[in-house]
Amino acid sequence: MRFIPVASLDELQENEGKPLKINNQVIALFKLTSGEVHAIENSCPHVGAPLDNGILEEKELSCLWHGWKFDLETGLSTSCPGVSIKVYPVKIEQNTVFVGLDEES
Repeated sequence: MRFIPVASLDELQENEGKPLKINNQVIALFKLTSGEVHAIENSCPHVGAPLDNGILEEKELSCLWHGWKFDLETGLSTSCPGVSIKVYPVKIEQNTVFVGLDEES
């Protein structure tokens, strides 16, 4: 796994998604009010809706198109058992947000 710098911590708005495209990965970053940053795939498995514009309540994200909900830490759906989205590891160093990608990404 390699970590890629993707954003400054200061440019992320609390509880708002930031869409990114890194190599062939479409990702959404979220900064919570606690300061935690999460990275997820930016596509709902239902019909491919973008998740960066979803509604965030604590660590649960709701897709705007049809209301499917996901836990930002695990990627598991909290509304549709057996459904999940990919989560990416995040680290922050010197105010820079890094996202971990598999070597082949």
